Amino acid sequence: MQNNPFSLDFGAEPGLYIPRLSEQSKIIDTFTSKTPSSHIFLIIGARGSGKTVLMTSISHEIIKDDKWLHVDLSSEGDLLNSLATQIYKNTKAKFPKIKLDISIKGVGVTLENDDKYQDIQVDLDTMIKTLDKKGIKLLITVDEIINAKNIREFTSYYQHAIREKLPVFLIMTGLFKNIRALQNNRSQTFLKRAPKVELGSLNLLRIASKYEEVFGLSFEYAEEMAKETAGYSYAFQLLGYYTYEAGKKMPDKSVMLDYVVALEEGSYEKIWEELSQDEKRIAIAIAKADSNVTTKEIREELELDSNSFSTYQNVLKKSGVLSSATSYGTLGFELPYFREFVLRQA
Repeated sequence: MQNNPFSLDFGAEPGLYIPRLSEQSKIIDTFTSKTPSSHIFLIIGARGSGKTVLMTSISHEIIKDDKWLHVDLSSEGDLLNSLATQIYKNTKAKFPKIKLDISIKGVGVTLENDDKYQDIQVDLDTMIKTLDKKGIKLLITVDEIINAKNIREFTSYYQHAIREKLPVFLIMTGLFKNIRALQNNRSQTFLKRAPKVELGSLNLLRIASKYEEVFGLSFEYAEEMAKETAGYSYAFQLLGYYTYEAGKKMPDKSVMLDYVVALEEGSYEKIWEELSQDEKRIAIAIAKADSNVTTKEIREELELDSNSFSTYQNVLKKSGVLSSATSYGTLGFELPYFREFVLRQA
């Protein structure tokens, strides 16, 4: 049996995936322009929507140009020291002729002078200016940012680098709530002006085309299989994975059970945990109602004023829970089998 082309891993670039060509081109074209309109993009989406995969794909494309250096940072720990360390190591690996004569904690750099480590930001400026003189641009990627001190310190340095006109480009991914909390800090309001790419559902015809190719289905049956994913990127991988593992051409009852359980355990439980009590109340009320329930009906049932309900509704949409594609004034879920999951929580 050949290796399964689908992946269960979050974040890793799968062997078989559906590229978001429009979003990818937008970011690459902006960053590689002679006069970039922005040096930063924030990729926002629900868990499992493909944020990390998109960011990874973009970075792989950009660094094909040998005038780019890429540094990928973890949102945990000291980002500034990690950035300095990785710039040094990656420069040494990709551009061995470039000498970065600075002091970096934990790297063990042999200095040509006796200067001691003073300010990490000074060292970063020195390194990036050295790269700039060689015509090299720096791409930084950070996955799943949160509103934490280390992230705020890093983004504050990034803002400084842009003011200094250093060739630093930044892509960060995050959940809507986390990015909103971060940019509401007094020192981070510049992030509100940063262009954002919000990831919604994948095109069902593209999903069907992939299933048709892998399983040898007629397009009609591939479409039916695609509908079971509702365009959710993680669901596309899961349903394909379990169908392939079972040696089936189409998912049967056993495959569907594995698929739904994996959706809940791998994604929905965490999404539910991150909702506020009022957001959960709204989700439960929608799940219990008819499929064409209106906004007004749910709002009146929960005795919420129009402004409060609108705020919660917006968060649920931005978090990938509620669909933005339903008929005007009606409410429905974006994620496949999420209604059934919510009913079990209730």
